[in-house]
Amino acid sequence: MGYQMQSHAEMLFLDQHSVLFRNESEESLDKPSNIGMRISGFRDKDVASSPESFASARDGVADLREFEEFSELFPHFEKQKLYHAALKQHEEKSIPCRRLHTELVKCGSDVEYLAKVYCLRQAYTKLFNMPTTATFIADMGRQIICDLIMYADRDPKDYLLHYERMLKFLQEPRNHGIMEEELTVRGVKCMNFYDILVDFILLDAFEEAVGTALWSILAGKRQMLKYDQGFLAHFYSISEHVSPVLVWGFLGPEGSLRSTCSYFRDQVIEFLVDTFNLFKVRYTTVDELAADVLREMKLRIDNINQRLSLEGC
Repeated sequence: MGYQMQSHAEMLFLDQHSVLFRNESEESLDKPSNIGMRISGFRDKDVASSPESFASARDGVADLREFEEFSELFPHFEKQKLYHAALKQHEEKSIPCRRLHTELVKCGSDVEYLAKVYCLRQAYTKLFNMPTTATFIADMGRQIICDLIMYADRDPKDYLLHYERMLKFLQEPRNHGIMEEELTVRGVKCMNFYDILVDFILLDAFEEAVGTALWSILAGKRQMLKYDQGFLAHFYSISEHVSPVLVWGFLGPEGSLRSTCSYFRDQVIEFLVDTFNLFKVRYTTVDELAADVLREMKLRIDNINQRLSLEGC
């Protein structure tokens, strides 16, 4: 219900056909501005195909009383100043992104997704500028994956070794240029936690579990690397120990490992959906968004840890 309310509220303000949309010069609704059309990001087929959109608005709506049931949502939406600033950024300069995950995170349009990515990048930068928070995230990442490996009856020793080498690599400022060069070639648009760990690593890993072919692909990619001790080399070393667990967990026979791996993936996806939801986190300021993202992250980490503890990890 919350996602439906969010979609309805944002459509009223962002769709150029809505009676609540106004351009800067307060032109007639019969002449929607190009600014409105670009900000909305909704194509005719989007409006027509979505059962939750105000399709009737395309024919013109003259009575604001039709929207009274959503009026209480408008003040909330107007408070999301960081999000509005991101929409302006998209309008004036665009927002680059490697891949669009609009449907996955339940955004109403690609523009909404890009604007929220722009905000989340700032929030993650804020979090990783806080040493205790950065350490907490790194420690939780190590622990959760280590527990998954052990749950799959594998020795996590080599994984832990390569994880620590990756952290050491990232802590050295002179390596950041190498990492940026490597990731830019692979389409990563911003050197940020969201773009690298979430988009490039986690979401790709969930989608690219391809069975036994995976190991040959990793070996082939490693041979093509420009830097044998760069970011991607460390990443592939970690993947060689984590990927078999995920592949067997997602594609193997029904059982507790498959259920646990699916739960891990679901928690990650639900975390992303919640952080893209204006009713779950505050897109008001960078500080408030960062605080809410960290809260949602800790909630999902606790859920995963509880699940693993029940499984004997």
